[in-house]
Amino acid sequence: MDQHTKFEKPRGVSAISIRHGYAQAHLSGWGKDRAAKRLETVRAITDAKISVDFVKLTPSGMSFLVPDAQSEALQGVLDRLGDHFSIRRPCSMVIAHAVNIRDEEGLVARIMKAAIDGGFLVQHISDMHDRALLVVDTAEAEQLAAHIEAELREATHES
Repeated sequence: MDQHTKFEKPRGVSAISIRHGYAQAHLSGWGKDRAAKRLETVRAITDAKISVDFVKLTPSGMSFLVPDAQSEALQGVLDRLGDHFSIRRPCSMVIAHAVNIRDEEGLVARIMKAAIDGGFLVQHISDMHDRALLVVDTAEAEQLAAHIEAELREATHES
């Protein structure tokens, strides 16, 4: 007997989608004054009206995504600041949609296991209440999405 109402999505991954058009910045080499350096960097990026997503703080810097169309402007800002940085482009987000993904024991781990076992280099991962987001080089995005979908479908049939 189906325990779901018509408006409820089933548990587990319900869809895989892809968003293209990103660049990923990695800034590093900040010393003891990294908090001040982060603030200076964020202010300069804000002043340049560059949209930032997926900010991750690291022990010696930070990383984040920007729209690929703004990556050259970002490079100019970071050059002026004198930061040690790299910008990887083009990047895409592979998104695994799942209701209450954080409450589904091991689901994010199974998604990551599929990516790693498939040999994909995931640059960045994040999650929300209803999705896991994996950042990869655009050249691998379609293949990763298909691989995750196939692996999760196979795991569902085995249980």
